[in-house]
Amino acid sequence: MPRTTIGPAGSLPDGSSNPISPAVRAGDFVYVSGLMPKGPDGKIIDGDISVQTTAVMKRLSDALKSAGCEFSDVVKCMVWLTDADDFKAFNTAYAPYFDGDPPARSAVRSDLLLPGARLELEAICYKPLTA
Repeated sequence: MPRTTIGPAGSLPDGSSNPISPAVRAGDFVYVSGLMPKGPDGKIIDGDISVQTTAVMKRLSDALKSAGCEFSDVVKCMVWLTDADDFKAFNTAYAPYFDGDPPARSAVRSDLLLPGARLELEAICYKPLTA
């Protein structure tokens, strides 16, 4: 199965390289790496879970477009939240991006995110190379 990297390798807040690809296509699937609420400058966007979720979903939209995908192609998301109390507000901000049936999803609480980040989200898309 052919494997194609989508987008340039990432960088860490200190400017050093981060050995991840933003997304990878493997056959009919596209795997989007974990996205945190970062602005164009690479810094974490300050704000509550709603603000940060909107920022992450914008970044996901950009990654999907780069891969030739749309939100309707997302079949699975994984989300990490730093505060379990944010779950309801996260769902409220997340849900409108998916018309009809939402993708499968897992969610866990984690303290392993960058300082200031309230969430991280990754996605798997199914987008056949040929229709």
